Amino acid sequence: MVRSLVQQQQTSPVPATNVDIEATDVSTDVFQGAPDASPRGTYPIPGLITPLTSVDHENSSSRQHTFIAHTKDDVSASPASSEYGSMRNHSHGANYVGSTHWASVLDSISELKDQYEKEEEARILATDDHIPHQGPGPLLLYQPVHATKDEILASVPPRPAVDRMIARYFNLQNTTPLPLLHSGYFLRKYEEFWKEPTSAPLLWLGLLFSVMALSTQQQQIIEDPKDPETSACIQVFRERTVHCLVLGEFTKGKEYVLEALLHCVTLEVLLCKDADIGVWLLSGIIVQLALSLGYHRDPGNFSNITPFAGEMRRRVWAVIVQMDLRLSSQMGFPRLLKLHQCDTAEPSNLLDSDFDESTIELPPPRPEIELSPVLYLLARNRIDRISGLVSDLIADTKEHSYAETMMLDSKLHEAQASLPPIFRWQPLSQSLTVPSHITLYRALLQLAIPRMTIWLHRKYLTLSHIKDEYEYSRNACLQAAIQILEFQQLFDEETRPGGLLYSERWMLTSLNQFVFLLGMGTLCYYLQLSKTRPDISIDAETRTKIYDLLRNTYPILLRSSTASREAQKAARHLSLLLGPKEREESGLSLNGEESLESWINDPGFTGSPGSGMPFDQLTWDAYQECIANFPSGEEFDNQMLAQSVPEILQ
Repeated sequence: MVRSLVQQQQTSPVPATNVDIEATDVSTDVFQGAPDASPRGTYPIPGLITPLTSVDHENSSSRQHTFIAHTKDDVSASPASSEYGSMRNHSHGANYVGSTHWASVLDSISELKDQYEKEEEARILATDDHIPHQGPGPLLLYQPVHATKDEILASVPPRPAVDRMIARYFNLQNTTPLPLLHSGYFLRKYEEFWKEPTSAPLLWLGLLFSVMALSTQQQQIIEDPKDPETSACIQVFRERTVHCLVLGEFTKGKEYVLEALLHCVTLEVLLCKDADIGVWLLSGIIVQLALSLGYHRDPGNFSNITPFAGEMRRRVWAVIVQMDLRLSSQMGFPRLLKLHQCDTAEPSNLLDSDFDESTIELPPPRPEIELSPVLYLLARNRIDRISGLVSDLIADTKEHSYAETMMLDSKLHEAQASLPPIFRWQPLSQSLTVPSHITLYRALLQLAIPRMTIWLHRKYLTLSHIKDEYEYSRNACLQAAIQILEFQQLFDEETRPGGLLYSERWMLTSLNQFVFLLGMGTLCYYLQLSKTRPDISIDAETRTKIYDLLRNTYPILLRSSTASREAQKAARHLSLLLGPKEREESGLSLNGEESLESWINDPGFTGSPGSGMPFDQLTWDAYQECIANFPSGEEFDNQMLAQSVPEILQ
């Protein structure tokens, strides 16, 4: 193809340019065997072939020979474009995500990338994309503040109601990775507030409202997600938190400000069904504010910081570091913090009752067989230390050796083995007497391992690394993606009514969804690779398992699509790969059924469920839903069915 393009440009007059032809100008799609990679006259890929100057024409024959030989021999060494991430241009600007983001993985499949770009442009231009609008993003970044302190105080509920919310929060804090507040210290300040409400600092009021918002949000998810009265309360508490932060001049870094801001971000993560750049920007404000307050330097270096204040600073800093890594990874960006510039020690595994403001010297940490509000934070930190190194490696623009990758792979497994015994993964059948939040923590910690495995080894799936020496990486990616989708299925089953994790389902957020989408995208790409490369093979048993997992993932994505744009996009991608032809070839259809289109257009179809016309399982489910929701007293006809079933499938 390159040869024919060069010949075309030799025989056609073209504008002169001083740009040379380089092997790196060739799009990776040329070597991926993409359907759109055939010559079609004017080639639409910028930078693929540059026009030749008059000097170039004199040596075009020898240069053409050298160029073709170079690209053919060195294709295994040239980096694939997907290794640099994914850049999408559209009418409203551009979006970038890193190479390990699930959308970037799917962009490696050229057919999906082309289809996605068309659909995304149409969605941006459309006025209604059928996803409920949740506002512009975090209120702190957008909402003007006109409230006064008196108005804020007047909106505090009666004490009995607030007492219940505070109690729920501290019960919640013992089962979540958010140990920001010392219960004894906060409750003493809480009593002072009720004695003299008007004397309370605005930032402390903001902290109180943020606690009430989080407590009420958790209550709503568990008890009644659709209760409008509870939703209104959450919105009021959320707004008042922002009012207090702004009026209290949060950028000056006063007491309580970081705790209130971290609660704000946590609440936004719970409310957002997708990655939101506003939430990531808000986390960046928190990072910079923490740096300005010296949270990145260990309090033990400063004699004017008490042991109590120092330990609480360590807790807050640990949450900030983990939040930075989570949100940056979700967005597909490098993390903001560089830990070689920080020396803050881990918090100690202590109960709140072990120390207070009067403590002169902290007691020794409790053994890791004793559960405290901090223990999960410590366990997560062991995984995140390696996760941060992996994140830095893949975000580095310089090339790193395969030996470095394998070294981090080894450290990852060491970190997994170093987890406290209470947080080591056990199958659910062996965890029936374990508290549900501990089971969830175990699953989330275990899920982090295959996520980082894909981050580490993802680049070795590309065509530029199709060599036997990278077989370990390809197999590691494949097995990690399979494990991720197995966990997705487990979460989907056990967070339903009666499931072992039903009461903890509120802790599963968009931060977990992006991991599931990464696993799905990796399997889709691996399947595509096995079709186009004879040297990449999948045995029949593994192929069947992959298709079963993808088939199970599809209805999960469909259910999430009503509230999540990312799930909607992923479902569209997956439907392209699991279309009628692919489902039949992979054994996903039942007895070689026909596609939906041929079924509803068949002149012999009467619309009767017992007509004997064959259709695949997904279409059957959609048909049953169509039947259930069809207005009584009306008759089916082919046109109605042709309109209704595809809408349900989409």
